[in-house]
Amino acid sequence: MIYRFITIFFVTFSVLTQGQTIDSLSYSINPRYSFFSPGEDAELLLHIPQNHIYSAISVNVKFRGDTISKWNGKPGKNIIRLKFVTDTSWKSGKAEAKIHVQGQMQKMYYCSCDIIFLKHKPNEVKIDRLTGGLIVNGLPFFPFGFYTYSPVYPTLPEEEVVKGFNLISPYQRLLPGSLGERKKYMDRCTQLGMKVNYNLASVAGGGGVDSGTNGMSDEEKRQVLINEVKTFMDHPALLSWYIADEPDGHRIPPAYLEEIYKTVKETDPWHPVTIVFMTPFTKAKDYAGATDIVMADPYPVPVYPVTMTGNATRMLKKEFEGRKPVWIVPQAFGGGEHWLREPTIQEIRSMTWQAIAEGATGIQYFIRQGLNAFPKSTATWNECGRMAMEVNAIAPWLLSDEVSIPATSSSSDISVASRMYKGLLIVIAVNKTSSPRPVQISINININTHARVLFENRTVQVTSGIINDYIQSYGSQVYKININPQKERIIPFRNNLIVDPGFEDLSSPGIPSACYARPGSDRGATYFTDPRVVFEGNYSLRLVTPTENGSVTLRFFPFKVVPGKTYMVSIWAKTDPDQRFLPTQDNSEKVKLQPQFVEAGINGFATARFIPEKDWKQFVAFITIPKDTIPEIKANVILRMPGQGVAWFDMLQVIEDPLFK
Repeated sequence: MIYRFITIFFVTFSVLTQGQTIDSLSYSINPRYSFFSPGEDAELLLHIPQNHIYSAISVNVKFRGDTISKWNGKPGKNIIRLKFVTDTSWKSGKAEAKIHVQGQMQKMYYCSCDIIFLKHKPNEVKIDRLTGGLIVNGLPFFPFGFYTYSPVYPTLPEEEVVKGFNLISPYQRLLPGSLGERKKYMDRCTQLGMKVNYNLASVAGGGGVDSGTNGMSDEEKRQVLINEVKTFMDHPALLSWYIADEPDGHRIPPAYLEEIYKTVKETDPWHPVTIVFMTPFTKAKDYAGATDIVMADPYPVPVYPVTMTGNATRMLKKEFEGRKPVWIVPQAFGGGEHWLREPTIQEIRSMTWQAIAEGATGIQYFIRQGLNAFPKSTATWNECGRMAMEVNAIAPWLLSDEVSIPATSSSSDISVASRMYKGLLIVIAVNKTSSPRPVQISINININTHARVLFENRTVQVTSGIINDYIQSYGSQVYKININPQKERIIPFRNNLIVDPGFEDLSSPGIPSACYARPGSDRGATYFTDPRVVFEGNYSLRLVTPTENGSVTLRFFPFKVVPGKTYMVSIWAKTDPDQRFLPTQDNSEKVKLQPQFVEAGINGFATARFIPEKDWKQFVAFITIPKDTIPEIKANVILRMPGQGVAWFDMLQVIEDPLFK
């Protein structure tokens, strides 16, 4: 059974040498990823006991009797990374680590874990236990979304995806009569590029909204659970399985949920399991064997301070660091039960960014019911969408495994965190009080430069590694500093007529700046900048066309053209064929997908068609301006993707044809 490779075991070994002491409790080890594909490079994470962090140790790791990794030195931190290379023939099995501490000749330390190898699936979701992030469609993924009610309103996913949300989690009862409703919203989310934290609680752990089981026995619930998992385990919208809502508050025994977890993982080991826990979160560790991702829902407003959210995140992050990701469920409701009012715009911003600064790698608001039911304030929900854009713009930093340069605040009222990615440092600052505050941030590097204040379109001075700035009440700011930027491998054409050709302008987070957008027939078509997939610079342009011929059209900033001249239009593009999707029709047959056409050209003169491929490729068109055109005319490059799917674009350029002067 697959489940036996999921749980981490700590093994007590017998005495190997007379007089030698064996310790199998001080150290622990686990795979960096929740599973590996055979043949890929892999890592194990060795957790160091506090009293050995600065000790000289030697580590030897064996897998199926062969040494796969060795390490010697002083850790200097809580976790060390043990890299190893796998083979395509490898099967799941146990890794065993032997640790010797210099000066302790008569004592050895042992720990072990199971390594899982699974055949690749296009919709698989891996947990990166080192960063707390997810790997989705081969890319780092920071889930940023919300709970909602069932049935899912038909236009809700498209209304929210255009704001930057990429996750939805509907409360639902798993009844046969509503299966069509569930398939419908899952299909629509796939078209839009959204993911689903799929709620199984009504037949799994229970709790929460719409969790009634209509009197089913435990065996009946188990069979419904298995059938539901089998139905959607290969669906491209599936991100994770949500099996329980606040089990600590509903007194659901951990052992019961461990059995549910086992059932789900035996059926589908390719997707993680999630559970949300209620305050005070101390019980979360009791359920560690029943979940892959720990969620928490601190709802402080207005009784408790908003620092409750950051404090909860810090506590859980410390408890599960290197083992399980921590997601936070910020409060997006109020006005009834124990909550006198909703959070204000400022409070919801502070709570969200406190969680992120403390290490949360997923945000799922409770709760959204449009257009103005939950939350009642559309301004507050717009702020959540604004933060979704901000987080998406820095997701690779938030999920980076690079060692960062520490940053600290001079005030306990300001939370500060730093992340490094590709030689660029970001520093996050969050005001935890209801009053504006001056902020002094000290970065542990003596550097004199400027920091870009992301999302505010301004810069501040960095003097000897210190930033002095001002932060609004419950406000947040993100600073970006070039520490050691990577050298660009692409040399742009001289005299390029396109403004912001690499989509690097972050004046407004998440969207290309120097263009107009015209909607197509599908209101869920999106055009976001994406820092995860780039050909040059730090961002590309990602287009998603949910349905055939439903693309948005982008018209880029105008430039002058001369009649009779020929212009070369060049753009780099790539796609992911695995993300193309059309829902199954009533006759259970899929409509044949048309080629994923992209159209680019100079508006009013000519348009060329091309089909992007899996790898970056340059596409070029030559367009001649008729001689009988008026002497001075401005033109625009237009870009649209009529073909359903997702594609990325970078380095858009227009120059006069160098061969025809």
